Amino acid sequence: MALEPLLLAVICTVAGSVLNTIRGYLNSEGESYSARKLVGAIIVSAFAGIAIAQAIAIDGMNEVGIAIIGLTSGFAIDYAVSKAKKETLG
Repeated sequence: MALEPLLLAVICTVAGSVLNTIRGYLNSEGESYSARKLVGAIIVSAFAGIAIAQAIAIDGMNEVGIAIIGLTSGFAIDYAVSKAKKETLG
């Protein structure tokens, strides 16, 4: 049973974003893991996954290619949002 390309892209983008929030937590010094940051990352990456899936031609791609694009995009999107927040807040 194959997933729809749009759903696969969104799932992988969210997964990449969650991985980046975990990476940030593991690299933090004594901070507790913030569920608020995780929910924010999921929301931003879900919309980004939908945009990515609609902006590029993923219909002809195989599942592995879609998954790689989703994971890397989600990770990069969350990383960029995190850096932007740090720059503006601190």
